[in-house]
Amino acid sequence: MAQIHPTAIVDPAAELASDVIVGAYSIIKGHVIIDSGSVIHEHCHVHGPSVIGKNCQIGPAAYVGLAPQHLKFDGKGCYMVLGDHVIVRETTTIHRATHPGIEHATRVGNHCMLMAGAHVGHDCVLSDHVIVANAVLIGGHVSVGERAFLGGGSTFHQFIRIGRLVIVSGNEAISHDIPPFAAVRYRGLKGYNAIGCRRAGMSLAAIYAVRHAFHILHTTRNVRTALQAIRQLAAQPEVDEIMEFYESSKRGTVPSVKQRLNNTNGMISEQVLAAAD
Repeated sequence: MAQIHPTAIVDPAAELASDVIVGAYSIIKGHVIIDSGSVIHEHCHVHGPSVIGKNCQIGPAAYVGLAPQHLKFDGKGCYMVLGDHVIVRETTTIHRATHPGIEHATRVGNHCMLMAGAHVGHDCVLSDHVIVANAVLIGGHVSVGERAFLGGGSTFHQFIRIGRLVIVSGNEAISHDIPPFAAVRYRGLKGYNAIGCRRAGMSLAAIYAVRHAFHILHTTRNVRTALQAIRQLAAQPEVDEIMEFYESSKRGTVPSVKQRLNNTNGMISEQVLAAAD
């Protein structure tokens, strides 16, 4: 039987696995399903309909599955789903979707970590192994690819896409799509995520192809011309992935940081320009 602290409040509609632990003063409200090995630490709010996978660590003082911050939300049958082995740290908020049905749920994949004070808005989809650092704000309908790392204090506009193995520097403000494997700083492409690609086990041939593709993006003023040049590279699935991402982008993609800084007519300091080299 689940271990529920005497001060916790658990809705009769909730379904908790026999080894789930619910800490002091936590509230589980509505139809919440929590799988085995998961722990809801002290002072958490978990609202349903929501599904939490195996071996998750929630809180303390996390707010999971609450209603979305959306004026047209009617509260009927909208879900939030956490995968297995997810860590949600203190004061993090994850909101349910705005469209009914579990197939439209706000989703956080397996082995994700959301650090303190992060926010995942309604209808977002985070893939597996995503790390969201402290105080990151993710607007509604954002999708984040596998093994992306979002640096502390960064903010992400609604409806953008973030490719897999992306790394974003802290305190960035992003309003356009970020292609797979990108390293983002100064609101643009600083290069590619070299360390992340190596840690993910990509082959040397794939890494060299990705590096070459980002070099072309970084040194060519026109994106269309850059993509034409990238098409001439040796065939690699990772390069195809970059091309498909650009071709399917609806919001546009973040620019090369060097090209963006060069277009400011000297308004950016020499130190910043040097850092972009």
